[in-house]
Amino acid sequence: MKKFLEKLTSRKFIVTAITTIAGIVTMIIGENEIVNIITSALMVVVPTVVYCITEGVIDAKSVKTITDTVVDTAEKLGANESTVEILETIGEAGEKIVDSTIKKD
Repeated sequence: MKKFLEKLTSRKFIVTAITTIAGIVTMIIGENEIVNIITSALMVVVPTVVYCITEGVIDAKSVKTITDTVVDTAEKLGANESTVEILETIGEAGEKIVDSTIKKD
């Protein structure tokens, strides 16, 4: 719950929320309907998409770091080779997810 509250108070989230609210207000109150609708749509969609992509990349990198730590710990604790190989495969999959996400940005 604490982590969720930290995300709600992050600068990225606050900027996204303000932009979204501004877009909705512009859409409702604006004078030139077509321009305001397009502007409002962009103000709502763009920050939301950027926020989601950014959080996804951060989460994917965290998973990779954690997986690497688990592999190192397993090796130090004397895990069998099969277990270490499985953990390394998981780490490689996490790395591929991060790479594919970054390339799409």
